Amino acid sequence: MFHVFFFIYFGTIFAVVMGDENDSEVEVEESAVPKFEIKANFQAKLSELLHRINSNEIKLCKDGTKEFIKLLKSESGGELLRVYVQISSSFTELLSAWKLRAGKNGISYVMSLISVIFSHSEGKYSANDRERIFVSRALDKFARLIVQEKMDGLYKELNSKDGKREKAVLLLMASIVRRGSGLASEVAKTFDFKLQGFLKLAEYKKRQQNDKRKKKSTRKAFVGFAMSFLEVGKPGLLRWVLQQKEMYSGVLRGLGSDDDETLIYVLSTLRDRVLIEQSLVPPGLRSVLFGNVTLEQLVGISGKENGGDAAELAHNVLVMVCTDPSNGLMPDLNRHPSPLKGNPKRLLGLMKKLKAVNIDYHRDLLLAIVKGRPSFGSAYLEEFPYNLEDYASPSWSDFCIVLHTPYLYSFVFFIISFLFHLLLHIYIATEAAAGFLLFLWQQN
Repeated sequence: MFHVFFFIYFGTIFAVVMGDENDSEVEVEESAVPKFEIKANFQAKLSELLHRINSNEIKLCKDGTKEFIKLLKSESGGELLRVYVQISSSFTELLSAWKLRAGKNGISYVMSLISVIFSHSEGKYSANDRERIFVSRALDKFARLIVQEKMDGLYKELNSKDGKREKAVLLLMASIVRRGSGLASEVAKTFDFKLQGFLKLAEYKKRQQNDKRKKKSTRKAFVGFAMSFLEVGKPGLLRWVLQQKEMYSGVLRGLGSDDDETLIYVLSTLRDRVLIEQSLVPPGLRSVLFGNVTLEQLVGISGKENGGDAAELAHNVLVMVCTDPSNGLMPDLNRHPSPLKGNPKRLLGLMKKLKAVNIDYHRDLLLAIVKGRPSFGSAYLEEFPYNLEDYASPSWSDFCIVLHTPYLYSFVFFIISFLFHLLLHIYIATEAAAGFLLFLWQQN
């Protein structure tokens, strides 16, 4: 006959099996231990954390939320979240802490914690997981309550002039939007995109131009909020939210000052969610996203020396935007039943800004545009017949001086530049002529 005794040592559960003849000690796998043991430990920890979060002392609140977030991001974070939702599906303690800190500095800690809870993978809907369905529905209900009842308070936080609180609101709203198309649509219909001061959150202040101070900026959180609607990818929502032109203009106009991580996030989201046929976003609305300033930003990014993945992605997006008529810039007059006029003026303006001699991506983009519609090559040549050199420059004022030995290398470089430009323009002219002849042949 055997008797089994359980004990816990440094978080590991053991069992001692006592027999009549031989005693043995065996380690029992944690998965074989009843879940109530683990649940009891989590409940005790949650009780402690929630008590600290609801403390009047801001340091206790701060430490409590930070530890809660750290635990949620650990390997056992999913189980912790499930236990919390099971014992408090209405999130009464967090709402109480929100009420206690509203309008005060500590509110950012509470909102940051809620953002992490909403973003947790264990809180996302999964049709084959009953526990996750329960957690997901509870979180959706909590998020909907915030959208319906807390927006006025959130607007006040956005106008608080406190960067931490402003960022916390934007991160919270983005975490709600990413929970799914239903909540994203509710936020899109409820949120006041015209709120005074809202668009300024997309800017880097002058004193934030260096890397250390950029970290304190609200821009990254603003970008995340704006792009979260596009991440959801629901066609009807995309068409509606993209009409918030000022918000997306704020995102795209600042790309030139963003880090590579932000650039790749924004451009890959546009590429995968908007610049595709399935998005159902009409050409006119797509073209609004890529105005002159935005195109200039992308040209600058693609032309950066050692630009890496960000430069390559910027180039690829430019090629998509400038050569696919569905994106609103390249004309397609043969399209039926609705020909696309595009925006030739904007495209030609972009072509004139490209440094095709010095930058490979710029040259490739220029040729891609001409290949897409050879008439752009003709228009480009008419405005820049031999875009070679500033003839008013000192190097042209006295040609003999150029031949002097100290200037010989500059002169050789000029000759090479001249020949490259000449060959480039011959190529463009050839493409234009070939396209025109093909057009005549098709007519006949």
